Amino acid sequence: MDTSNDRQPSYASEDGSAGGYQEDSGQEGHEDGSRKRKRLPIAASCELCRTRKVKCDRAEPSCGWCTRNGRVCIYRERQRPGFRAGYGRELEQKINRLEAMLQLMGRRLESHIVEHEAELGSRGSAPAPPPSQLSAGQLQQGFSHESELRHSVSRTDVSPQEPVAGMESRPSAGYERMSYSRPSGPISVQSLVNANALERSNNQTTSSGTIGLGTGVYEAVSELDLPSQDTLYTIVDLYFKHVNPWCPILDRKATLNRLFGPAASNNESDRLLLHAIVRTTLRFYKDPSLTPKWRQQYLAISRQKIMLYAFENMSIDALQTLMILALDVLGISYGPQSWNLLSMIVRNVIQLGLGTERRVVFGQPSYQSPGTLQEFNLPPPTSWIENEGRRRLFWMTYILDRYACVDSGSEFTLDEQRTDRPLPCRYDLFSKNQSVETRWFIAPERSEMTVNRSENLGSFSYHCEVLRILSRIHKFLRKPIDVSSLADVENWQSTYRELDRELDRWLYNLPDDYSRISQLCHSSPTSRISNWIMLHAAFVISVLRLHTCAAYPTVRSHIFAPSFIATQRCIAAVESLREIVQDVVNTGMLDLLGPHFAFALWVSARVLLVDASAANMDVNTNVWFFISTLEKMGQFWEVATRYANILERILQEYQEAKRAAVVAHSPATSHSPSLGPKSLADMRRNAYDLRILLSQRSSSTLQPPSIKTPAPNELEYLEVFDFFNYPRPSIPAANHSSSFTTPSTSAVPELVNNGTESWARLKTRSVYTNFTYSRSDPDWLAFQPPHD
Repeated sequence: MDTSNDRQPSYASEDGSAGGYQEDSGQEGHEDGSRKRKRLPIAASCELCRTRKVKCDRAEPSCGWCTRNGRVCIYRERQRPGFRAGYGRELEQKINRLEAMLQLMGRRLESHIVEHEAELGSRGSAPAPPPSQLSAGQLQQGFSHESELRHSVSRTDVSPQEPVAGMESRPSAGYERMSYSRPSGPISVQSLVNANALERSNNQTTSSGTIGLGTGVYEAVSELDLPSQDTLYTIVDLYFKHVNPWCPILDRKATLNRLFGPAASNNESDRLLLHAIVRTTLRFYKDPSLTPKWRQQYLAISRQKIMLYAFENMSIDALQTLMILALDVLGISYGPQSWNLLSMIVRNVIQLGLGTERRVVFGQPSYQSPGTLQEFNLPPPTSWIENEGRRRLFWMTYILDRYACVDSGSEFTLDEQRTDRPLPCRYDLFSKNQSVETRWFIAPERSEMTVNRSENLGSFSYHCEVLRILSRIHKFLRKPIDVSSLADVENWQSTYRELDRELDRWLYNLPDDYSRISQLCHSSPTSRISNWIMLHAAFVISVLRLHTCAAYPTVRSHIFAPSFIATQRCIAAVESLREIVQDVVNTGMLDLLGPHFAFALWVSARVLLVDASAANMDVNTNVWFFISTLEKMGQFWEVATRYANILERILQEYQEAKRAAVVAHSPATSHSPSLGPKSLADMRRNAYDLRILLSQRSSSTLQPPSIKTPAPNELEYLEVFDFFNYPRPSIPAANHSSSFTTPSTSAVPELVNNGTESWARLKTRSVYTNFTYSRSDPDWLAFQPPHD
């Protein structure tokens, strides 16, 4: 056969030039059959024609289509033959996963054969060959029907090193009589692994209620596949664009080198970090190559895979993985799942001692200690990036704990009294691996620490500082106050003014970039300023949390009344956030902001509802702008959609109440209006009464708690208005004969037994609930306006 025109790949020449294709030449002067080295041939089409998949006339210097359309025509050399860089390592990983999956399926098949033949053992059949002697066709049939049989047989994993009991006495014809049919299509290995892992992880639990860590379950979950290497790199790049600017716990260059560099170890901690990054960033990756089915399976399994690793490993790598997973969980809901995950992160941070800057740490011991202290001892950091990364990990834990507890109204899990850490430095100094000093975050009495390098602080540092003020505000509002005691009210007012001045000082000392956020949004709408926008949202939350308690109190007396100045501060803060949100929406930056920004919109929209209920006025139309923005953020963070849905339900009932009121006052209407939708003041009163009812303590362990079935939208009332129900009197234990009655606006609340001493004292001092009041009342808070 004539092979003179066969093309063979050539290699690089000795001088280092790239080799192209070698051709057997049959032309004159080459009768000896020698081969001639040539350069890589030019592509048959230009880049544009190849992209459009049309035939190119290869005219030079520009083809006909590019000439007619005024486009730049480029001819590129063909790529060298061979595999792309990193393909061998990726192929090796796939082979290892397939081998592990086949071993798992083989053990399950052996277990199934043992159980099936045990049922047929009484029939006296001859023994069948062991699974190791089965034909390839029988094994293939067993694999294809394993998923159908797993619902009818028990799943007991057998170790490959252990002999199977009863293997010698199995009936021979039992396995041969099994009616296996050949599969109608190809077997999807990944679908088997994902389906098996999902079912086993959901169903296999121990008697104590914890997740079973059996061999089969761990192997099935551990073999969850990641996307291809190119897709992984794109997703990690999206993470550093959309998430890391406002959660800067990782350095971009160091992380990329760790995961994709030439020295990438590809160990378990790196794979779990990739799993967490992919899970959190999938909301921003819109490539259809990752199908919805794969995304659903990945989200169902990846969390359990990360949690299994974190339960067995306490390290910085495990904490980073949990932190990134927490961002995804908090982006879905501030619910029990996020609380449990945050509690685990905080406990690990405390156990590893990340809240304290230590001068001496243990090095690697020369012997293996039998104690447990070595398990919680961190190795010394090898670089500034590693040391600063630990510092940033602690501060991000502090931030997430503050937001979650302020939203739920609970006690902080991470105690800042035990915090003795400097603030994180600017991100550019972090990336440059440059050691710098910053300001220390310590108690005021620790005067020996005088280091204060404000020039090394960035937006992340100021975010930690403003949340420290928010922490003090939150603790201040959790302390009970006797609104009928002049001394208590005066002490409360003094603390209130002190916190307000602290917010003003913090705002006044911010760098100039903070005052130019609106200009930066239009001049550079990138992730570089998303951290400053998140900082502005945190400041707005702090202002609203402090001043709403004085602007819209629920319980008042002759010495405790609402403040009109505090109301102005609240409305001004909401308006400043609205302006920033408008710039963010106009420049398309919503995908660069995290769930904490959605929380700021949620608080601001609720302030507008409370303001309308207190003044008995129409709701400010800006509330609809906040709702529409939350709906747009919902495509990235589901918690924003939940916020928007709650606000829409409240506003829908409010509008129905307005229409019902108009109909009731119409001359054509003679009957009294029936019980129906409530006004905003009624909703807030309902939320207050419900909170008081839920706060009552039982006076006896013999009497079971009564059941309160929520009325329509009653839980939504609590979520919207309970954040602003202040002050809250301490609730004593309710007697068995006490009954709950809804208080009126001007009457003393009859919430518990009238014989209770604390409530009797409140009644004699003329304390009553108030949800609507005039803004012409004299203001008891007289202080200077804050810095602009």
